Amino acid sequence: MLDTGASTGASGRRERGRREMRLAIIDTASRIIADEGIDRLTIRAVAARLGYSPGALYEYFDSKEAILAGLYVEGTDGLGARCEQAIAALPAGASAIDALMTLGHAYRMYALEHADIYRLVFGGFKTPPQPESVNYPDANQGGFGTLVQVAHQGVEEGVFIDLPAPVIAVAAWSAVHGFVSLELSHHLTGGDGPGIPPPSPDEGRQRRDHMFDALVRMVLLGFVREEHRPQST
Repeated sequence: MLDTGASTGASGRRERGRREMRLAIIDTASRIIADEGIDRLTIRAVAARLGYSPGALYEYFDSKEAILAGLYVEGTDGLGARCEQAIAALPAGASAIDALMTLGHAYRMYALEHADIYRLVFGGFKTPPQPESVNYPDANQGGFGTLVQVAHQGVEEGVFIDLPAPVIAVAAWSAVHGFVSLELSHHLTGGDGPGIPPPSPDEGRQRRDHMFDALVRMVLLGFVREEHRPQST
């Protein structure tokens, strides 16, 4: 009779090993970008730093673009980690409203700090990249997984309207992503209209910050039940 427990354990170890190798590749890619710039990132360069042949890495990533997508979604300095860290930094008992606002701001800040990666990932993929599916409990949830969890929390607590958590998450992500994409493409500058230069770079950034905060609050109004909406003074 087969020992299914041992088989499951072995399968879990294989998946864990695969996950660790993916993260090693992603983190090495991050160091190459930091040291030499994004144009110097190649599978061959990553393999050389890790001491592997380039062919060995193709089992995990089939292109430079796939590594960049992994860096954006899965890396220890990636978007998913940034979102998880932002939620972890909230005070105990923080509401789903606070958490959703925090995630929106974390997403934007990561995109502004890593604009080249953001443009490559969302300019070269028809759908947003997702982390590799893994089955062990300590795997990171990633940015979207964290957003779904927050949406689920809000629905369960009766703060958000009764919609499926993934629907709320996609709608919120779409709004934030649209703003950030317009900002990075310089259509949204902080000036008096699309593409119009602001009075100064500092004033432009300040205006964009205010506009983004207003956007996040507007999105929240669409999800929050009326009795939980902040009362205007």
